Amino acid sequence: MLSAAAQAQTDITQLPYTSKHVTVPADRPYTVAPNTAFVAGNDVLIPLFDKLDKRWAEVEPDVHFKKIMMGSTLSVEGLVSEKSAFGPIGRGNRRPEEDYFTQRFGYAPTYLKIGYDSNPNNKLSTGIWVNASNPIKSITLAQAAAIFTTGSGTGDITHWSQLGVEGEFGEVPIHPYVTRDTSAILAMIDEMRDKFGGRPFTSQVEWLPTEEAAINSVAQDAFGMVLMDYWNNVAVMKGVTTWKHLPDFGPRIKFVPMAYEAGGTLSDGTLTGPLHPMASAIGININRVPGKPLDPWLKAYCEFLLSKDVQDIIGSPEMRKVGFRPLQPGEAAEELKKIE
Repeated sequence: MLSAAAQAQTDITQLPYTSKHVTVPADRPYTVAPNTAFVAGNDVLIPLFDKLDKRWAEVEPDVHFKKIMMGSTLSVEGLVSEKSAFGPIGRGNRRPEEDYFTQRFGYAPTYLKIGYDSNPNNKLSTGIWVNASNPIKSITLAQAAAIFTTGSGTGDITHWSQLGVEGEFGEVPIHPYVTRDTSAILAMIDEMRDKFGGRPFTSQVEWLPTEEAAINSVAQDAFGMVLMDYWNNVAVMKGVTTWKHLPDFGPRIKFVPMAYEAGGTLSDGTLTGPLHPMASAIGININRVPGKPLDPWLKAYCEFLLSKDVQDIIGSPEMRKVGFRPLQPGEAAEELKKIE
């Protein structure tokens, strides 16, 4: 078994990027000028990639980018058009996007995770809300999965007693709610289900038309539990519509701290707390033909994104303020396998 020091040396996030002196091939469809690649992706990542571009220019001055950052859908669309070298994306891929890419090329896009967006716009992380009268103190990711989905092989969770809640509460069935709001959480359903192991939602889930209807239900249902997208019940934020029942129902709900596993570090979903288990990934999509190596410059760029240079930037106080978090220990090694 490797010593802690040896393990640190094998972790790319602990090693600074070393220049490979790469250049962009002139004959690629995404090459828009000498040594300049066109890139299309998500506008949420602009503050981060502005920082990354500056650092990249210091270590690989012969590779330049011309970017259009307008939305996550551009990440895959740019690759399908072959006009984009890679696609920055502020979340995981959705199934229709992967299907779109696969129909075009016959294989799936390669998603390279470089970190997390845990608190976009200072919102609380995606997670679990219950009625404020509920005595539950915390929940694990596996427990949440066993409540909202079925087929884990270890049994579904249907009653509060299975979560350690005692007394009269423990004897009552859990009332799980999810919203079908097409402008909000529906777009996150696939990502949430992926966090839960990709299993189907249980028939016990009550689907409600909007996020507000779902959170209102939990505010009035002592035995309710709702799976919510990024959300904040405390303050009015730029670009976020105020919840009209905030004065009445706000004090009647609470966010349930979550840990990856029993006994693990709990996250309260806030900007300053530990990474929440349901935080959304951030990364880039690349078009890697199975069995063929990446262009040297693109492989070098992927290694750069996993290096200490970039992970330190993602984990900096400035980036933390906008919700970004670096990869967790050991994750970079798994991501590195995707480009080797």
